[in-house]
Amino acid sequence: MQNNTSECVEIAFQRITRPGQLIGHYTRDDGLGLYQDDVHYYVHDCIIDLSGHGLDDMDEAVAITWGASAVFKRCWIRGAGKLILCGSGDEDKESLEYAKTVLFEDCLLEDFGRRGPEVQGEMCVTLQGCVIRNWGDPSRFSVRNFAVWAHHNGAIDVLHCVFWQDGFWRPLKQMILDLANHIGQAYNDDGILSLFKASTYLPGVCRGVTQNRGIVCCWNCYKNHWWIRLEGNTNAMSKDDADAVIYDRETMVRMLDTTLPTPWKKNAHCALCSCQASVFLRYQKTEVFYVWKMDWDRSYWDIHW
Repeated sequence: MQNNTSECVEIAFQRITRPGQLIGHYTRDDGLGLYQDDVHYYVHDCIIDLSGHGLDDMDEAVAITWGASAVFKRCWIRGAGKLILCGSGDEDKESLEYAKTVLFEDCLLEDFGRRGPEVQGEMCVTLQGCVIRNWGDPSRFSVRNFAVWAHHNGAIDVLHCVFWQDGFWRPLKQMILDLANHIGQAYNDDGILSLFKASTYLPGVCRGVTQNRGIVCCWNCYKNHWWIRLEGNTNAMSKDDADAVIYDRETMVRMLDTTLPTPWKKNAHCALCSCQASVFLRYQKTEVFYVWKMDWDRSYWDIHW
């Protein structure tokens, strides 16, 4: 997967639990926002878990838009209403996003509402060796449920992946809102003819890999229920192979959760003056990373270690 980019940024061994945590790679409402045109991001061995954050205080867990491209390897991404967005959908950004690529390899995506991932704007996404599990989580529901979705000329290749739902039923209100919003989305995209398509009425919990005016290719994938839709899936994966993939991803998650630092916050006094400081401590093995940021509006230091 090649990208004609002028800069490469590596993000590794991070535990992200709130929007805007990483200085320089965020907006105020995304867990990890990658937006710089002509920049390729290499994100590996990270946990992005926004399950402890309210849905009203976040947008995506991960967003790759406005001309950025990225590779994610061995990452655990979970706990958002909208998990991953590739392509902004903004008309003025289409030329920047055209043919930009994103790869997710050996990742676990789980316990989210929708966008696992969603691709648009003629971006190209590949999922390889990933587990996509329990989309439509009631605690993370916002508007609709779905896992992988390509639309508005976006393209997704899904290879050697496992799609898993613990169950079909969700709270009745959620299922009604989900279905109503899928019907509304189809009508907005395709007009009244969409009301005569069976796919319009597919519940979100069933939408594993789907497209609407997009391109999807699904090969050697597994679903644990017959009612999960994987459009175009060929050479379906065996249950034994699926169990092996799940075991490997869950082992990866246990290792990441054990070894990655957990940020915590405490109050302290700035060493340079007597003002109150907010100190964030983050340790990675024996190394300490220092980033200093002055908040002039509140007249105290935000010190990030």
